[in-house]
Amino acid sequence: MKKPILLAAALAALASPVAAQSCLVVDELWVAGHTKATGALETRVATMGTNVATQRSLTLEMLLSAMKVQTAQVSTNGEREVNLVSNTQQAVAATLSQVAQRQALVDAREQYSIDTGQGVNACGSIDLMNSTNRSMGNVAMTGRESYRELDVAPGKNVPIPEATRARLKDPTKADAAILFDPSASDDDRKIVIQDMAGLPMPKPTAAMPGAEADLMMLRARRVEALRSPALVSLSAVRAMSSTDDHQIGTSAASPLAQLEALIAQYGGGPQYEAWSAGLAGQSEHGLLIELTRMRSMSLALRQQLIEQQARTAAVLGTMLATQAGGNL
Repeated sequence: MKKPILLAAALAALASPVAAQSCLVVDELWVAGHTKATGALETRVATMGTNVATQRSLTLEMLLSAMKVQTAQVSTNGEREVNLVSNTQQAVAATLSQVAQRQALVDAREQYSIDTGQGVNACGSIDLMNSTNRSMGNVAMTGRESYRELDVAPGKNVPIPEATRARLKDPTKADAAILFDPSASDDDRKIVIQDMAGLPMPKPTAAMPGAEADLMMLRARRVEALRSPALVSLSAVRAMSSTDDHQIGTSAASPLAQLEALIAQYGGGPQYEAWSAGLAGQSEHGLLIELTRMRSMSLALRQQLIEQQARTAAVLGTMLATQAGGNL
């Protein structure tokens, strides 16, 4: 109980310096206890100051470390965000580019593919058009060749007896229906035309006097000239039923057969329903291809019509000239 009393007295002395100065303690034990307490207190205060300083330093270091971590975290998050945005934008751009390319491919396929962009049955239609154009284009050449083969063609000098025997050989061939019969042969058509033209005109012989020979030749030439428009028209009709045998490796049918095939596909024939249904699946380019084919066929048929009208006009003009010229 003595030590607490001494400690209380010491504290009272510290709180009241005047009293401490005026109250002197001479007890050695008290002085020793006071000195020891003062030293312990100073030691603890110093230790506390050291601990506070250490904790303060640690706190500062922790704050600095936290700030560094925060800065690094912010930098890392920012870099990640930038990378994420950049990668996302690149992915979006690549995706949009792929979508645009695929869409372009789809559009190109729809517009120009063989199924939807080249017309209905493109390969078959092209073969049909090429065969028809080749056959129709050969009508004039075939007609000229068949016209020159006739024994009544201008410039021919076939003996009358020979021509007569040829016409009397088969009376059943003297029928104009043979000209339009697809199954008839080209020789039968030739016989029909020669029977329609009559016998060749007699030509002068070497024994005839000059004036008589010239007169006979002029008459023969005039008759041949007057008959030539009709023979050219009949030869054109003959050519329309003749097959294309002028090109090696070709197997095109006659122009009439080709026109019948066109009518069957485009003019309401058996293939028209399939062709009409196929138009529904065609793209704009495919429909334009079909329109171009239609116009091409229209121009080709118009050209044939013009040539036919020209031959008809020549025949009518020849008839008018014959009437105006009087008897041969």
